[in-house]
Amino acid sequence: MWLRNLSVIFSVALLAACQTSAVNTSYNSNYENYDRYSQPIDQPARVKSSNEKSDLWQLTRTNLKFNKSHTRARVKAEITSYNRYPPHMTAVTKQASPYYYYVLKEVLARGLPSEVALIPVIESLYDPNAYSYGKASGIWQIIPSTAKYLGLKMNNWYDGRRDLIHSTATALDYLERLNKRFKGDWMLTFAAYNGGGGTVSKAMRINREKGLPTDYWSLKLPRETTRYVPKILAVAALVKSPKKYKIELPRIANVPVFNIVKINGQVDLNKAASLAKLDRSVIDQFNPGFNKGVTSPNGPFRLLIPVHKAQKLQRALSQLNQKKAGEYGAFEIKSAVSLGPITAHKVHKINNGDTVWDIAKKHKLSVKEILAFNGISENTTLRIGASIKIPTG
Repeated sequence: MWLRNLSVIFSVALLAACQTSAVNTSYNSNYENYDRYSQPIDQPARVKSSNEKSDLWQLTRTNLKFNKSHTRARVKAEITSYNRYPPHMTAVTKQASPYYYYVLKEVLARGLPSEVALIPVIESLYDPNAYSYGKASGIWQIIPSTAKYLGLKMNNWYDGRRDLIHSTATALDYLERLNKRFKGDWMLTFAAYNGGGGTVSKAMRINREKGLPTDYWSLKLPRETTRYVPKILAVAALVKSPKKYKIELPRIANVPVFNIVKINGQVDLNKAASLAKLDRSVIDQFNPGFNKGVTSPNGPFRLLIPVHKAQKLQRALSQLNQKKAGEYGAFEIKSAVSLGPITAHKVHKINNGDTVWDIAKKHKLSVKEILAFNGISENTTLRIGASIKIPTG
């Protein structure tokens, strides 16, 4: 279906990658017992060992499913490649720390092997702002055409490929779909995630016609895909036995890092940071999907905020909601129309002959964005001399 390379230089060439996607509208996030709309949901209790309770790497080890494959020659070769730069996994751990709790819990909640949570290590080093020459983006490295095909939202305001919640749901949905297609074979699933289901199926058909085995290790696949699965297994081997491979794998605490704060309209991220008493860089770290320094007028209507600051922001927004005005403006939404977004804007004075389409084109925005920002409908008549707000965030 698609194929792409991602190269990340980490002193030496360490990684090659691909991309994924799929949107399941019935999907519920299992993070912090809240669904995608921040509504509480019930979850079955799970008994954990003391190590699992304190360290996400130990929880990962407990749920690795393919340890026997770590002794394969191709996997050993990838382990050797990683070991040429011992600080690599230490750096990956630091980069993954804000996101790994969420991703691993989502993986395990679906009953998937924990190797799946290691895919972003290969794809992006767990950097949500990673961007490849093939235009893939996010921790799961999804390309624009794939995002569009699978319904992952992308527009001037927002890129769902960089959104931790939506991109993870998309990637896991897609992996489950592939795993069903390949009858539960995860090696074929991983290969298809990289090279595309059609590429893997074709290689299987060729082997079948020649009377050869059709397992992943027997297939002739593109070079990137040939190395991709061993890379996942090599990272899994390093996680499983860091001392054996003489690497340092810092502990990642098994505790939530962020909470979901609901918002009722557009919010300027600088002002959100101010209200939460956070540095703006922290807001960006957890909400990299927003493109313009402001949340999208069309959602998602939520912010991911560090646990220790989430309640502060929620209280501040509630107070503003009660006032419906003031320094930051009203931000409540009624009938999906914003009543004055909390964002920077300039004013355009309506001239004779002006249409919303003309104004949108002039300011390189969509008609929908202009309408939502001003809380007006498509049929609204623009009066000459009146003003219309143009977002500048």
